[in-house]
Amino acid sequence: MLEHGQVVGRLVYEHMAAMPVALYGREIKSNYQGQGLKLSKHFRG
Repeated sequence: MLEHGQVVGRLVYEHMAAMPVALYGREIKSNYQGQGLKLSKHFRG
């Protein structure tokens, strides 16, 4: 069970060495682009 204030994850952002060739999005047919919010299969009834 989660407690108030409990750490559940950590993100670290780093500078890129160079510009990427392709960005995430519609142009490269990214899978999750524009999908919206969705409940995990663990919460479905």
